[in-house]
Amino acid sequence: MAKKRVGVIGIGSIAHMFHLENYRNHPDVELVAVADTDKERADKAAADFDVPRAYGSAEEMFASEELDAVSICTFNQSHVPLALLALKHGVDVLLEKPMAMNVEEALSLKGAAAESGRVVMVGMSHRYRNDAQVIHAAVQNGELGEIYFAKTRILRRRGVPLGWFTASEYSGGGPMMDIGVHVLDLAWWLMGCPEPDKVVGKLFHKIAPYETDGVSGYVAYSHENKEEGVYDVEDLGTAYILFKNGAVLTVEASWAVNGSQDDAVKVDLFGSKGGASLEPLVLFKDTAGLSVEHKLEVPSGDFYKKEIDHFVQCVISGRTPLSDVPQGTEVIRMLEAIRVSSETNDIVKL
Repeated sequence: MAKKRVGVIGIGSIAHMFHLENYRNHPDVELVAVADTDKERADKAAADFDVPRAYGSAEEMFASEELDAVSICTFNQSHVPLALLALKHGVDVLLEKPMAMNVEEALSLKGAAAESGRVVMVGMSHRYRNDAQVIHAAVQNGELGEIYFAKTRILRRRGVPLGWFTASEYSGGGPMMDIGVHVLDLAWWLMGCPEPDKVVGKLFHKIAPYETDGVSGYVAYSHENKEEGVYDVEDLGTAYILFKNGAVLTVEASWAVNGSQDDAVKVDLFGSKGGASLEPLVLFKDTAGLSVEHKLEVPSGDFYKKEIDHFVQCVISGRTPLSDVPQGTEVIRMLEAIRVSSETNDIVKL
């Protein structure tokens, strides 16, 4: 079997940490090109990761290369336009989160992906964790019964990223779009992806930017917003989501909050037969007439590698990925409803 020819668009930190290395090491992949609007950065990445060619734009790359697939690792504003461009060229797509800036964009990509018949996968990496997949299996086999309540959070006490993340023009939102999307998607997927019905959300901008000593934050590779220093997004987001099956999910995500640091992905599921928690991994069930906590240990694994491996197998086989565009669209619907609810101070009906 011929190796799949892959390109990477957007050579920032996500591409460096996860995409380039995992493609380079994959036995069924030939990493043939990288593209970035910062051509110097693309050239350096090509040299560092033994990539034959570097381009200053995605358009130039598509015009010059015969590609089977691409990873899109750019800032949020460009996700959907670049995915549509890739589909126009008949190329399969792995699209970093969040899938889109808003529902209108998400629906345009959903339609284009369905029409093209190409593989389009959303990079919801925490679905590929071994511990999360243990909980998912327990829910799917009925071990926990009906999941009627879940809560999830990812809270940074002082962890505002620098660069394009804090400008809504590029990001579409603050921590709820950046890291909240991970916990929202993961908890929703573990619940069985129920259909959302109503959303109450509140986005707060109370602390950031701050001048706390001894704090270092994540810095974007790109130049966008570094000189302007725009901060027009929230630093804490909260949400209460009611699903049509009657279940409820609460979400909390912060870059800055005057409370305990809890930067891990926390998920708690409550079911009619049992429950589960993530980080640490625990199952709660009645056994022999007693309420028992089952503290489990599973190999941690490299879930970003598993994500890339899954995408490559989907490209090879043409099968639907675990995190697809229709589900990605539902996540964007919930994120947009959180924002609208906060702006209107009202319940949003989906």
